[in-house]
Amino acid sequence: MVNPAYRLMLGMVVLLSGLGLRSAQAQYAAGATVPSGNFYSQTAYQPGYSDQQNYETPPDYYQTPDQYAYGYNRNPYGETGDQSDMISRALPVDRGWAYDHPMDGLFQHLVQNSWMRVEYLLWKAPPGNQLIGSAIPSGNDPRLPFIGVDANGFGTVSTRELDLSTVGKQGANGIRGTYGIDFISGSIEASFFGMDSEYSSVSVGKSDLLGPDFGTTDLISILTSVDGLNPGTDGRQFNEKVEVTYQHSAWGVESNYVINTERLLFRTYYGAGGLQIRPMLGFRYLRIGEQMLIKGGFEEPDTTPAQPFFESTINSETSNKLYVPQAGIRMEFVHPWFTVSAQPKVGFGVNNYNGSVLTNQFWSEADPTHITRIAQTRFAPTFELGLNARIHLSENFTFNVGYNFLWANQVARPGNIIYYNTSSSDPNTGVSLQAKNSLDSYTLHGLVIGGEIRFP
Repeated sequence: MVNPAYRLMLGMVVLLSGLGLRSAQAQYAAGATVPSGNFYSQTAYQPGYSDQQNYETPPDYYQTPDQYAYGYNRNPYGETGDQSDMISRALPVDRGWAYDHPMDGLFQHLVQNSWMRVEYLLWKAPPGNQLIGSAIPSGNDPRLPFIGVDANGFGTVSTRELDLSTVGKQGANGIRGTYGIDFISGSIEASFFGMDSEYSSVSVGKSDLLGPDFGTTDLISILTSVDGLNPGTDGRQFNEKVEVTYQHSAWGVESNYVINTERLLFRTYYGAGGLQIRPMLGFRYLRIGEQMLIKGGFEEPDTTPAQPFFESTINSETSNKLYVPQAGIRMEFVHPWFTVSAQPKVGFGVNNYNGSVLTNQFWSEADPTHITRIAQTRFAPTFELGLNARIHLSENFTFNVGYNFLWANQVARPGNIIYYNTSSSDPNTGVSLQAKNSLDSYTLHGLVIGGEIRFP
C-alpha cells in the first residue's frame, strides 16, 4: 500500500511539469527568444522562422542569369544541386529581321501592303499614211498612176509612189511590270514596259509590173521638188524592185502617286469598295526608236549607152527621248468579285530627238553616199488612257485584261524627216534627200493581259 504523502508529492510534480510546457509554447507564439538548451531549442535555429536574416556578401563569381554564369545553380555550401549547370531562356516565336529595331516594323508594314502586277502587251505603232516622195504638180494623189518621166525623158502613164499605210499593222510583243505600295494617304506605283522590235515591210517586184517592155512598165517613183520651191516630176524611178522595211521599238518607265482624298469634290475611302475616284501625279520617261530602209533597182538596156542595173539605198533613222511630268485621274468601281477601271493621264514635257538620212547611189552609180543629221529639243504633250477589267480569283491574286492607248505629239519619225528635194545647180550628184526638222504625232496602243499578286 502506497503512502498517501508520496502520492501527493507525485501529483504536484506532474502538475508543475504541465504548467512549464504551456508557458514555453506561449512564449514561442509571442515571438520571444528561446534560450539555448530549452526543450524546443532546435526550432529556433531554423532561418525561415526568423524575422530578419543577414546574409554575407556573395562571392565575385556569382553573376546575373542574363550573363549565363557557369555554376549559378550550385549549392552555396559547395554541394552540387540536382539542377543542370545550363540556364534556359524562352525566346519569341520569330525574332524577325532587325529584331527590336524600328525598321523591322516598317519593313513588315511595307511588305504586307505591297503588290506586283505583270502584264503581256500586244501593242503597235503604225507610222500612218506617209507618202514616200514629194507631191506632184497636178495636186492629185501620187499613190494613183500618173504621168512620170522615164530615163530617156519621155513620159509614161504607169508610174506611182508608195506609202506606209500597210506598215506596222501587226504589232509586237512586250511586257509591263508594276510595283506598288499602299498607304493610308495614297499609293506609290512604279512601272516599266518594253516592246520587242517590230519589223514590217512593203515591196513591189518585177512580177508586179504591167509588162516587160519599156513604156508599158508600171514604174515606182520617188519624186523630188526643185530647190524646195515647187513640186516636180523629176526623181528616181525603179522598174526592177522596190522594198521598204520599217522597224519600230519603244520602252519607258514611270512613277505615280495616287492620292486618297477627303477634301476635293470627290471622296475616297482607303480600302472601301464602290466607286473610287482618285487624282494622281507622276513622271514618265519614254524612249522611241524607228528606222526606214528603202532599196530599189532600175535597169534599162535599150538605151544608148545602156544603163545597167544598180541599186539605190535610202536609210532614215530617228531616236526620241521624252521627259514628261503628268497628272491624271483613276476611276474604279470596286466589287468583291471584280474591279472595272478607267485611267486617263495628261502630260506636258519635252522631247530630245535626233535623226539622220543616208542616201547611196540615189541618182546613179556615180552618186556618192550622203548623210545629213538633225538634233533638237521641243515641247511634247502626251495623253494616255488605260481601260481594265480585273477578276479577283482569290484574296491575293487578280487576273486582268484591258486596252491601253498612248499618244505623243512632236515626235520625229523616219518617214517625216526626209526632205525630198533636188538642187538645180547640181541635179545629178547634189544632196537630194536631206534630214529636216519635221515632227509628227505618235500612237502606241494595243491589248493588255496579266495578273496581280498582293503579298500576304
